[in-house]
Amino acid sequence: MLGLVALVLAGLNVVVMRSSVVGALAEITQATDRIADGDVKSEVPHLRRHDEIGRLARAVQHFRDAVARVFELEELELGTAQARDAAMTERDQFNDKYQAKKWQLSAAINSMPQGLIMLDGKAAVVAMNANYRRIYNLPETIQAGSTLEEILQHRVKSGLFSGDVAKYVAAVLDRIAKREPTAYEISLNDGRTIKIYERPMDGGGWVSVQEDVTERRQRERILERMERFLATIIENVTEGIIAKDARNQRYVFVNKAAEKMIGMSRGEIIGKTARELFSAEAAELIERRDQQLLAQKQQLEPIVDTIDNPTRGRRVISARRVQIGGAGEESHMFVTMVEDRTEKMVAAA
Repeated sequence: MLGLVALVLAGLNVVVMRSSVVGALAEITQATDRIADGDVKSEVPHLRRHDEIGRLARAVQHFRDAVARVFELEELELGTAQARDAAMTERDQFNDKYQAKKWQLSAAINSMPQGLIMLDGKAAVVAMNANYRRIYNLPETIQAGSTLEEILQHRVKSGLFSGDVAKYVAAVLDRIAKREPTAYEISLNDGRTIKIYERPMDGGGWVSVQEDVTERRQRERILERMERFLATIIENVTEGIIAKDARNQRYVFVNKAAEKMIGMSRGEIIGKTARELFSAEAAELIERRDQQLLAQKQQLEPIVDTIDNPTRGRRVISARRVQIGGAGEESHMFVTMVEDRTEKMVAAA
């Protein structure tokens, strides 16, 4: 009986050990395998036990938490690396765009026929193009970052500036501060004339566009002299010279001789049509001659007509006509050169 009881007790012990220890260890082992395979959310069994199995289960749970933290750190590091790579890519793209825009701006500035210089609020050079450098013969040592004072000092040495440098810089700084746009011309000591346009920039800067207008001013002076010369001749010839706008048939010019022939001042004539100045018969004759001129382009052989003058009665006139410009042009005019032959005709009779 004792032997049988011992055998039964041994069997029970085996069953208890299998169910409470071996089975528990198997379950914990399976949980450990799942954690090792990456399942960090897997539940660890037997955490509430207070024996060695419980301590082992809690140790496995700590292991699972540690693995989960490692995974989190790896994911965070991967995300940080991806964010860093994305930021570097964006930076590189921005830098490429910035360099492209900078090149385009530089190309645009240097392709300008005028000289251009940009200054900041303290009159330091932000940018300048090749034409500005050429206008003032500036050396390569003067670049972005140089000051307006340095440019003026170089111009003093080269004979292209004879004013007070400090006062000039102070005036520019004052205009920058007041944001006052301005335009003016300067004459250089070598005889050149430079037209300068100044405008404020956003952020307190200043931009100046400068153009060498020497040839233009010379042409304007020549043209002005020629205009005075021609006006003097036209005003003093014995023939009457009359010009009208071909588009609306209104008189735009008469010389002194024409005023005398018509018997009216140019103030009374200019801006009027023939129908506003002459009789209906005389106006129809003038309009008919204009239509003939329009068809013939020019009529250099004189045509003799008898016309009723509103102030001097019937007059015998000889007229030659030319066109200036063409149909549709703003400068399209009819010019008539008139000679009064009334006295000659009376004398000959």
